[in-house]
Amino acid sequence: MTLKTIKNLRALKKRLKKTLPQKVSEVINSYEDFCSHPIPEDAKGFTAHHNACRSAVVHAETLLKLARWTDEEAEVSGLEADSNINLERLFNEAAEEEARFGED
Repeated sequence: MTLKTIKNLRALKKRLKKTLPQKVSEVINSYEDFCSHPIPEDAKGFTAHHNACRSAVVHAETLLKLARWTDEEAEVSGLEADSNINLERLFNEAAEEEARFGED
């Protein structure tokens, strides 16, 4: 991977707009793959597993926020808006469930 100096926000948005969809897909696929593994039964492994899941959710949520920021000038069709809201809702629900789990 080559590092490229980005000199202004417009250039940053342009670059992120090109790369973020693939990055979001990678994070979601990684999360789904990891979650498909059995959850360890010992307390330490169990905690580590859930912390890793929470980290992936936060990572995906951050990428989605960046994606929304890069697309703030574009008009979003109703279908795209609904799917973005549903995906965001899914991640928010997962984060809330993880937080409730940590309280127990």
